Amino acid sequence: MAAPADITIKNLNGEWVMDSTLSNPTDSILALVWTFLSLSQSRGYIGCFSERLHCEKRESNTEEPSTNNSPKQGMSWFLRKALPYATVTLHVHQYTDTESPLVYHIDIDQVITGGITGSKEARKLDWEEREHVDNIFGKLQGRSRMFRGAKADDGKVRPSVDVHTKVGESEADAKVQKFLRGEVLVDGSASDGFIVDDEGAEFGDGDGLWMQSFVRNEESGWTAEQIWGFELVEGERRYTRRVAVTKDGQVELARLVYTFQQRRT
Repeated sequence: MAAPADITIKNLNGEWVMDSTLSNPTDSILALVWTFLSLSQSRGYIGCFSERLHCEKRESNTEEPSTNNSPKQGMSWFLRKALPYATVTLHVHQYTDTESPLVYHIDIDQVITGGITGSKEARKLDWEEREHVDNIFGKLQGRSRMFRGAKADDGKVRPSVDVHTKVGESEADAKVQKFLRGEVLVDGSASDGFIVDDEGAEFGDGDGLWMQSFVRNEESGWTAEQIWGFELVEGERRYTRRVAVTKDGQVELARLVYTFQQRRT
């Protein structure tokens, strides 16, 4: 279902389901971040998907789970292989700060099929760095904010984002910037970009409004940056997250597309 017109980046309240057919695959991103999960965290997850994964393992000559005594590598393999088969639902609660009406909070509970405990997202959009321990992605340092856009050289309004993702190679860095700004898709082809909603004047000069999130995992050495907005996807207005993850000079990109299920009651 397309997002209603009154559902905007200032009001994401509701229930959303990630559309796996319209979103880019995330397996390569999960492989890059390589979360260290304990056996107890993953046992229920593996049980729900083990039969399907064992079939996939027999049919594939590529990556297999570790057989050593350390659970962290094997568990990461199971997590990455099972997530594409799971349905990810977001329950979003967005509200303004009690002390500053220009500061928003976004609290999200993820519900994932198959007995997986999803991530809990709790963002305060003031661009202050905070520590968060995620049950899937580990200890993170992250910050988020709202920001506006401006007309680009092609005449289209694009997010005026200060990209923090640094791959370390000029061509890759340029592609990340274009992707996060909505200029191109993951494959490098041209993109119509984000829808520019008529809101955000209280945030200063510019057009439209977007949300930026940047997190880093110092223990594992990766960073992840997201730009949230709305795009026309197959003719429908959809909430999207453009994601860039980098580690050790490698970068993976994905556009996640969400279906609006129902309003938050």
